[in-house]
Parts: sequence; structure tokens; C-alpha cells
Amino acid sequence: MKSLEKRVFGAILTLSSEEDTSMKDEITIIGTPISPYVRKVLAILDIKGVPFRCHPQIPFLGDDDFTRISPLRRIPVLRIGDFTLPDSTVIAQFLEEKFPETPLYPGDIEARARARWFEEYADDHLGRNVLFPLFFQRRVRPVVLKEPTDEAIVDKAINEDMPKVLDYLETEVPDDGYLCGTLSVGDIAIGSIMRNAFWADWALDASRWPRVAAYLGRLYSEPAIARLNKLAESMLGTSPKEHPAIVEKYFAA
Repeated sequence: MKSLEKRVFGAILTLSSEEDTSMKDEITIIGTPISPYVRKVLAILDIKGVPFRCHPQIPFLGDDDFTRISPLRRIPVLRIGDFTLPDSTVIAQFLEEKFPETPLYPGDIEARARARWFEEYADDHLGRNVLFPLFFQRRVRPVVLKEPTDEAIVDKAINEDMPKVLDYLETEVPDDGYLCGTLSVGDIAIGSIMRNAFWADWALDASRWPRVAAYLGRLYSEPAIARLNKLAESMLGTSPKEHPAIVEKYFAA
């Protein structure tokens, strides 16, 4: 593992009842890296060079303690000592204010608003049109819930909803660089959601949406994003019981 990865990820461990009290003030992100919302937050921490740990919780399998810290039973949840904070957007803003170095919200007010808009567009609209119709149906239902995929829902997402999303993004993404000039939270959010679409066996027609294809290529070449995508890919198709060991082994390598 390269020096930057060791500096940022070297302390990642899973949570247990025997947690080292000397690490109580460090940041823990609760949630599986398979989730784009979790990867968004982990990428922000990596880019900012902030040490953290990760407990790969799947929300469907959370107990009462998980419900207490995440009333909507969503991931990620940030924990620092006794302080907990759910919701990736809220966590991202918290991290930006707590660790202002290497900003991921632009300084210009219009660019900053634009970054927030694309974060919201990704988390809400893309989440509803990608995560649930595609990734949930093709990955979560058969693997985690042991239920059959509803292919009618998948077909609608692929043939009706995704083209509308891509038509919009094709008009917004730049020929070079990122949505707000430098890499921002909006780019990270979009790239994270779209990666889950690929993992649901969806294919992007680069001849129809060439700017989106090139844009996603740039995003997935970013070191932090590439590392986290690799980790998530290694967890796909495995039992949730194996996830803590996969996370610990990956970052210890």
C-alpha cells in the first residue's frame, strides 16, 4: 500500500465490544463501502487526509442500536466518541467545516451552490433511479434479501429513466475537468451513484453520451475514488458476515 493510503487508512478497523478506548476520538464511519453514500464520505476523508475507521454495517441488518443512531435506518453514520451524525450530505458538510484544508466545496458562491445542487441531484434523483430500480433489484434483493429481481422495474430504469438522467448530465459535464472546475462533492456524489449502476450490469453507451463517459473516466481515475471502488467490488456477492474481515484485510495490506 502506498504511503498516502497507509497514512489515511492505516487505522481502519471494525467495531467490536472490545474497541480500543485510545481510539475513541477518531472518526468511525458506520456503513458498508458498497453503498455510494458511504463511499462519498470515505472519499472525502481520504482526499482530506483524515484518518478514520469503517464498520461495514448493512442497514437492512441493523439492530436497535443502529436504529438509535440512524432513525431512518440509512447509512452512513459518523461517530466521534459519543457524537453521532447520520446522512451523507450532513456528514460531508460537517467534514468540510471541521477539516477545511483541501476544500471540496468551492469558494465561489455560485460554484459552491452548483456543487451542492449536483450532490442533491445525485443523492436524491440518481439514488431513486439507480440504487432502487437497478442496484437494489439486481444486487441487494438476490444476495442480501434472498428475493427474486423484478426485471420490469429494471427495464423501466434502463430504458426510460437512465436516458433522461444521462441526457441532462451530457449538457452539464465539461469537456475537461469537473463540474465546478476542481473536484467537488458534487462530482464525488455523482461518480459514487453511477458506479453502483455499472455494478448492476448496466452499460453506458459512450457513443450517445460521450461527455458523460469521459467525465466518469476522469472521476474513476482519482486515487481515492479508485481505491474505494476496488474495495467495494471485492465485497460484491459475498456474505455480509464476511465484510468486516474484507475491510480489515484490504486496508491492512
